[in-house]
Amino acid sequence: MITAVVGHRGTGKTELMKRLQVYLRDAAVDFVDLDELIEEKIGKTIPELFMEHGETYFRELERQLFLETLQKPHTEMYLVLGAGFDLTVIPDSVRVLWVRRQTDLDGRIFLNRPRLNPEMSPLEEYQKRAAAREDNYRAHADEVYLMPEGLFENRHHAMAVEKALLTHDLQDISGCLTLTSELFKSEKRWNLFKDRFAKKGVSLFELRDDLLSFEQIQKVLTEMPEEKFVYSFRIARENLEAETALLELLQKVPWVDWAIELGSPESLLALVPGTKVILSLHEEKLKDMWQVFSRQVAHLKFAPLVESYGDLLEGHQWQQQDAARRSFLPRSRTGRWEWYRRFQKGKQLLNFWREGDGTSADQPSLWGWAMTSAQSSSFAAVLGDPVAHSYTPMEHSDFFYKKNLPVFAIAISREEWGKAFPVLETLGLSYAAVTSPHKENAAKSCQHQTLSAVNTLFLNPKTKRWVGTSTDDQGFMELIEGVGMLAPLQKEIFVWGGGGVLEMVEKALPHATYFSSRSGRPREGSELSEGVTPKIVIWAAPRSPETMLPPASWNPAMVFDLNYKEDSMGREYAQRCGANYQSGLVMFTAQAQGQRAFWREFKENL
Repeated sequence: MITAVVGHRGTGKTELMKRLQVYLRDAAVDFVDLDELIEEKIGKTIPELFMEHGETYFRELERQLFLETLQKPHTEMYLVLGAGFDLTVIPDSVRVLWVRRQTDLDGRIFLNRPRLNPEMSPLEEYQKRAAAREDNYRAHADEVYLMPEGLFENRHHAMAVEKALLTHDLQDISGCLTLTSELFKSEKRWNLFKDRFAKKGVSLFELRDDLLSFEQIQKVLTEMPEEKFVYSFRIARENLEAETALLELLQKVPWVDWAIELGSPESLLALVPGTKVILSLHEEKLKDMWQVFSRQVAHLKFAPLVESYGDLLEGHQWQQQDAARRSFLPRSRTGRWEWYRRFQKGKQLLNFWREGDGTSADQPSLWGWAMTSAQSSSFAAVLGDPVAHSYTPMEHSDFFYKKNLPVFAIAISREEWGKAFPVLETLGLSYAAVTSPHKENAAKSCQHQTLSAVNTLFLNPKTKRWVGTSTDDQGFMELIEGVGMLAPLQKEIFVWGGGGVLEMVEKALPHATYFSSRSGRPREGSELSEGVTPKIVIWAAPRSPETMLPPASWNPAMVFDLNYKEDSMGREYAQRCGANYQSGLVMFTAQAQGQRAFWREFKENL
């Protein structure tokens, strides 16, 4: 079969294909990148083609070479398509794999790709096309791979999980999956779904009456007879006992879920034994009615909108009081409790992961679910806001896998730290990488004697006290590669922003000039000589409405960015003034190595 790989610009499709070539090196599989094929055939780079002939010419060329490639003899092929490829051209015989990342719609700024709308800012250019492309990918995808953030190089556990996922060889998957009508858009899509998940150890498939037609549910039960299902009522029924076909169907499934929002479950309990009934609650205001019938059913599911860490802990403790009969599935508008759902893997009857969008933003991706060991009593995490883009879980994945600990990205706002951190400690947080805006809070949590900001924490199991350090300076010196040692040059280094790393940067570059990224003015103690412009700008500010761009007239030769996020304003500034650019990924990798060294040394010395 031919698999067309689609996805947004910069998602990582090409790098994924390189990994697939390693995974499938012993198989007879061809790998084709359509952009590379075009450059090879025309003898020009993609940017040159855009510049000389425009996008319309390029899209037609792209279409022609795609159709020519399909005609070539092959056994199996992966064909990587450009982000703007016309998906309506793809024939039904070709499987479409949509490679996504959670940060796709945040936007990306490219320094080495053709501009499509140069009259816009680079971020506006990306976002203008991204929403329409997202809908297009969703409509045509037969399979969705929600790929994690971070680099896979030498991440052995992550690569093993990815290989099993993409080759459809995941076993003992566990957890629950809600089926949606998208699976039945074509027989091909449905058959591919069965190939991926039938007889692979999924604990329960959920059949919701508001998402699937009765005919679709019957099809599932007929064609996946060896699987276990929960039939979930989400539509009110006036006369349930008269629905003979439905009652026959309910006899075939081991579980029936009744949402208390539909009203009293008495009519259901008159027809179905309570030993197979799950009673669900999604709205707190109906808690009293839910509790009235709680003793008449086998299992209780509590899936409320959870706004605070205090409420999260309360729900967790409720579940733990009777773990065999209770499932707690916190929901949010942003997916911030995804880490908790993963932490609860193997600890409750109902716990859903997702394919594609799923039915809740808090449901883990299949990759995230498979990366998480079951029944862990403690965990590691990166703590910050934002953290969805963080490479930390991937960077430390092998280190913590050997300790049988999952590592999560946990969002905590600046105002939440005082209440959130004790809750995380209660739940089992043992190791933490700390990012903005919490490095000062982390230093207070471990009562550090000399540092006012730390980025690394470890809970001493003997004393039950936190210890910490900062490895930012180690990462920063790796990033600037000795530039800071040249004292005369420091006068031509301007630092934009600072936040929790300001103290560290000032220590390394005492003679640099420091600016507030909000006011654009020199910080107290920094003097700007008239007519002096920087050769180097060190970018240490987040993307936010309050962050200003420095004057274009500075025209630096180099921008060192302490961020590695792909929509960084430092990257945008470098593009705008034509400066050379160094991403903060170098700094991140070096400070992460320092974190592992600290954790390892401290653990060994206990």
